[in-house]
Amino acid sequence: MVGEIVAIFAMILGGAYFITLSWIFIGLFKVKQKTKEQRHELPFVSVVVAARDEEANLRECLESLLNQTYPKELYEVIAVDDSSTDNTAAIVESFAKRDERVQLLSSTKKHTLTGKQNALDIGIRASKGEIILSTDADCQAPPTWIENVVKEFDANIGLVAGFSVFNEEEVSKQNLSQRVFTRLQALLLLSFRIVSIGSARQGKAWACTGQNMAYRRELYEEFGGYENLCLVGQAEDSLLLQWVDKHSKWESKVTNNLVYTKPTKTLRQFMAQSNRWASNSLQNRPSLILFMIVTYVLHLLIIVMAGLSLLGMLSYIYLIVFLSLKIIPDFLVVLKGLPLFRRTSLIKYFPILQPLHTIYVLAFGIRGFSKKFAWKGRKY
Repeated sequence: MVGEIVAIFAMILGGAYFITLSWIFIGLFKVKQKTKEQRHELPFVSVVVAARDEEANLRECLESLLNQTYPKELYEVIAVDDSSTDNTAAIVESFAKRDERVQLLSSTKKHTLTGKQNALDIGIRASKGEIILSTDADCQAPPTWIENVVKEFDANIGLVAGFSVFNEEEVSKQNLSQRVFTRLQALLLLSFRIVSIGSARQGKAWACTGQNMAYRRELYEEFGGYENLCLVGQAEDSLLLQWVDKHSKWESKVTNNLVYTKPTKTLRQFMAQSNRWASNSLQNRPSLILFMIVTYVLHLLIIVMAGLSLLGMLSYIYLIVFLSLKIIPDFLVVLKGLPLFRRTSLIKYFPILQPLHTIYVLAFGIRGFSKKFAWKGRKY
């Protein structure tokens, strides 16, 4: 009796997941929204980088931002030192002395904002660009980054979101075990980002990353800055995208413009990062929260059904059908999405990631209810 009830519930839930992933899969086939008109005058752009204890990465980031194809006189780089305990501020100062486009600011505490959001808000309010771009201090932007992002704006677009990938040249230099760990991370993260692109092209903007994001100053002033998003944790990027999609006169665009970021090096670092990302789950729009709940229960049912099958309380046929409702759409979505990020070769890690993904979801999915995490010496 118990096995039959679980099987019926699993088939219903698996069917809902299958339909949702099919909807995302169809979205990936839709042509990327085209810019409706080309502007004759290029806008002034402000690139804002919040940095806390980033002396190991900041030089590469700033070098990449200063070597852009966009006209030098039409952009500035504002780095905000978020109470670093290392040489972050000194590194920015050294760049500012040799290039007037670079400006160093220091964060001051606002009780309504957490560290990174506060630093970004300070940088944005001190900037003078019509278009605000943000990236992280551990990212490197390709030379055409600013130019390509600006091209995405037209009279109706208020926000443009891109994504990040690991630099394959650096990954190839790692030893075998580290390389496999990095590529499993890459496939996991790109799976989330593929879902984001598919849902956005279907008219439901779910998520993006502050590592590669641009919006109009007018839009930022319209919603009153990050402190008006009622943020908990570090979800300013996705919540801003969702706010624009639901409340603003502006349109948003999710693109596959890319910057390069760095993977975590250890399992402990990866777990801390995942815990931080999960902390904002309940702040998302209802459709995304529902999808996350369905996904969590789906993975939980995999364990339950496997246990019932081993105990002889459930036919293995039900387990196989249920797994098919998950694995088939997962595979098709990832297979279709990876070329958008020029990482098609990662598909060979799909079979390895599938069981690990269940462990990942069950371990970190519940963290969205706690809203607590530690990051760079701070507790939120």
